[in-house]
Amino acid sequence: MIRYRLLLLRRMFLGLLMGWGLWIVYPPLSVYAQLTVSGRVTSAEDGQGLPGVNVVVSGTTVGTATDLDGRYVLVVPSPNDTLVFSFVGFETAVVPVAGRTVIHVELRPAVILGEEVVVIGYGTLRQREVGGAVTTVNAEELNPIATLSVNQMVQGKVPGLDLRVRTTQPGGGVSVNVRGAISPRGNNTPLYVIDGVPITEYRQSDPGLYDRDLGFYGGVDRDPLAFLNPSDIESITVLKDASAAAIYGSAAANGVVLITTKSGRAGAVRVDYRGSYTAQRMQDYFPLLNARQFMEEQRRLSYDRYLYENQLPPYGSRNPNSVPPYTPLFSDTDILNAGRGTDWIDLISENGQVIEHNIAVRGGSPNTQFYTSFNLQLNDAVLKNSNLNRYSLRLNVDQNLSSGVRLRLRTQATRLEGNNASTGANAGGPEKFNMIQNAMTFAPTVPIYDENGNFTKSYYRIQMNPAAFLIIDDDSRVTSLFAAPTLEVDLTDQLQLNVVGQYQEETTLRGFYLPRTADHDVLPEGMAQKSTNSVQNYSAESYLTYTGSVGPGVLTAVAGAGYYRGGTEGSFMQGVGFFTDAFGYNNIGVSSDKLRSIMNSWKSARTKLSQFARINYALQDRYVLTLVARRDGSSIFSENHKWGFFPGVSFAWLLSDEPFLRNVASLSQLKLRLSYGEAGNESVLSGNTLQLYTTGYPFVIGSTEYNGVAVSQVANPNLKWETVQTFNVGLDFGLWRYRVRGSLDVFVKTARDLLDFNPLPVNNPVGRLADNVGSTRSRGFELALHTENLSSSQLRWNTDLTLAYYKSYWVERNPRVPLPPYIGEHDPLDALYGWQTAGIIRKPEDRPAYMPNANLGNLIFVDQNNDGVLNEQDVVLLGNTTPRWQLGLNNTISLGNFDVNVFVYGYLGFKRYNNFAPSVDAISQVTTPMNTTIYARDIWSTTKPEGTRPGVAANPYATNNPTGNTDFDLHDASFLRLKSITLGYTIPSRWLGGVASSVRQARLFIDVQNLGVLTNYPGFDPEYTEPNPYPKYTSITVGLELGF
Repeated sequence: MIRYRLLLLRRMFLGLLMGWGLWIVYPPLSVYAQLTVSGRVTSAEDGQGLPGVNVVVSGTTVGTATDLDGRYVLVVPSPNDTLVFSFVGFETAVVPVAGRTVIHVELRPAVILGEEVVVIGYGTLRQREVGGAVTTVNAEELNPIATLSVNQMVQGKVPGLDLRVRTTQPGGGVSVNVRGAISPRGNNTPLYVIDGVPITEYRQSDPGLYDRDLGFYGGVDRDPLAFLNPSDIESITVLKDASAAAIYGSAAANGVVLITTKSGRAGAVRVDYRGSYTAQRMQDYFPLLNARQFMEEQRRLSYDRYLYENQLPPYGSRNPNSVPPYTPLFSDTDILNAGRGTDWIDLISENGQVIEHNIAVRGGSPNTQFYTSFNLQLNDAVLKNSNLNRYSLRLNVDQNLSSGVRLRLRTQATRLEGNNASTGANAGGPEKFNMIQNAMTFAPTVPIYDENGNFTKSYYRIQMNPAAFLIIDDDSRVTSLFAAPTLEVDLTDQLQLNVVGQYQEETTLRGFYLPRTADHDVLPEGMAQKSTNSVQNYSAESYLTYTGSVGPGVLTAVAGAGYYRGGTEGSFMQGVGFFTDAFGYNNIGVSSDKLRSIMNSWKSARTKLSQFARINYALQDRYVLTLVARRDGSSIFSENHKWGFFPGVSFAWLLSDEPFLRNVASLSQLKLRLSYGEAGNESVLSGNTLQLYTTGYPFVIGSTEYNGVAVSQVANPNLKWETVQTFNVGLDFGLWRYRVRGSLDVFVKTARDLLDFNPLPVNNPVGRLADNVGSTRSRGFELALHTENLSSSQLRWNTDLTLAYYKSYWVERNPRVPLPPYIGEHDPLDALYGWQTAGIIRKPEDRPAYMPNANLGNLIFVDQNNDGVLNEQDVVLLGNTTPRWQLGLNNTISLGNFDVNVFVYGYLGFKRYNNFAPSVDAISQVTTPMNTTIYARDIWSTTKPEGTRPGVAANPYATNNPTGNTDFDLHDASFLRLKSITLGYTIPSRWLGGVASSVRQARLFIDVQNLGVLTNYPGFDPEYTEPNPYPKYTSITVGLELGF
């Protein structure tokens, strides 16, 4: 049955909503007589007053016009009237009076749809000229409230952009790909370009934790765009096909995301402030066994384990008198007095909160325009001892140095600091440092402290007490600097020179200390680690742009070159064994266990040279041909392939401008797009083109032993980058004066020269050689639709729909690597293989003839070919693990001073294992014993023959399964999520008293995130792949926006 989990802070939200609603319905002041309204009408472009603007009371002939300075005075019949401001060449503004006496209005220049400017690589084009698959999301469509992630703001708003949150910890990582991940071994993340500058070494700078006994994990799973303030974003443009992305060459196989930040405007200085408070509540984690249930299930299952291990009936025929009697771990009295016990999940969690202040100032003169902002976000997460604070400062300046010479400067400095939750791999720590996993599995019968005030131990000694995680220090401090100056020189009226520089540095300092008092089983005397890592990127680009008439058309051409250098360096140290916790991680040298002390350092760098060009020719403003090419040479390319060439071509045809369609009244625009292009994926080359050696191979000459060096990787001088080819057919349309508009794209995306490893002869100790072999493909379509459902002076309702479908599959495999019989040559890339099951053996007669040795409580595996043997011939394709369909639905309604936004997104057509099922292991429940979810109550046993989950007896046939997978606990994970509801109210100026003349805008808002999910998936959340994910939460934000 489909379940709808409405995970809302009900009382809090309803209380706020009712109180706010009463305040609005019964305001402190009401006026029901005519009043005089005055104000000034200015241009949104330069802030200058507009003379001659018509100001009319809607539905009447009452009106006036602005004077030479753009000022007006008008007596309106009622405070509930609406004013209409209209002027030739500007968009009409409809503004409710709402009792205000001072109304200032900015008019935006009228943009004819199809004529709006679209940011592309190294320039801009009019929308009607774009021939590739390009989608732009503007600032008005983004929701920057209480988020650290620029990435998350576009989720569900760009068709074909697959963006899923990997972890909800503050600033946590996201998985992003465009039109499917088709590189099996390479990076499938798109290239990010910020204010025209490619981020050439785009990687996390956070160092990881390491221990010889506990294993190694990488850095904190952090969104690498966390350094950007979402409120600074002007637009985000996604180049989805290779014809549009080819100008970025070997780094653009996975698409390109262009991020443009806000800039200054000439005119009066404007100040915008937004302050908000967010309350977060962890959504209910999957229910665990309480103390009494834990005891009952442990005793029930341990009794069956006793029968099985001693081969007593019904598992065997041994005489019960020949073995020792069963002794339960918990008695009837223990169970009767147990109660609910310790709720470890509740112990490590709390209600989170986010406090945010954002202030932006923009303005300038005709020669100097500036935009500057400061953002402060204090984020205390829903797991205790987990927080992240961001301090961000941006300054963007556009300066006319002289006639035809301009300097544009984009700078940002960001500081992130906080304590990382110990959540295993997500926090860069060993899996045994996973507070969520421990809280789920730590026995609820155990108290927090023992009689001496020390943390208690579980029955499974190696488990650390969940409360002990709360005294771990794991601090990260990230400093990010970004600067990108651009010099623009108009050489002639038609020729412009652009010189762009860029510097980015992100440095992370991380300190970790596991105290002695945590009483860790492996590290009882404490462990300290300290690490630093710095990522630096430099680039310099220079290009010429020509625009002029050539023959009957207009030619726009770009040609340039670039130099890029990126690298990382860092160091790491560890100490084990401390006589006191007083030093934390700040005096590692006093550690006593010198054998486990570690010091390490690293450094790497890469460089790239590029030449690029684009030619755009528009004939009769109706037929547009675009040619793109880039040539890249990189230090990570192999010896025999140092340079790559990446071309692209697109054609746009404005069908609606043809005579045979020009008179169709309902048709505002119809444009056909055709494109083809190639781009490269250079990520597969990193480290794989080199001959590598390793030490630690001793050999003896005479009687002396030496430490030898051996080859660990054989170089392949012919190794190339992966190349992605995209063919795209698109249709842009607008109907009924663009009240309905959108685009439809169909694409084929093929990757060739895939990285794979060919086996070497058995006498070669390396074992394999990197090579280019194989091909994959993704096919699909995308739809973007915008409708203006209602449009009047009082009520507006717009809807945006995005829909995408794609399927990725193999085209060609490596012929040197034989495939198992169950894998098809052209199977999906995300195929999941395994055995099908047909229930549980509850009684002897349920045992299939081909499973004669199966035990009661075992899963029944399906013999697909009826040959009486379970083996690889019985493995089938169980499904795919990535969504086939992506959906986004956004509705915006404004009624008078109110505005409402509702956003829903979803992923359909994929399967996922129940992410809590791995914790339900009948044998572990007995032998450890560890706690688990209430699924344990469904485990089959001799005293519960109706159980639906496998029992304690081992299945002798499971070892024949070559994949280890079955369809048991595999479910359809399709879902629709109600992501956000935002309710806003613009405060009438009459309520502002004496400050009304100074306040341009005042708006209150409530935003609710993650209200619920519609799904048939039984696990915690269908978006998560981790078995013990960072908890998801529902949040309510209340805030105030002010404009001066």
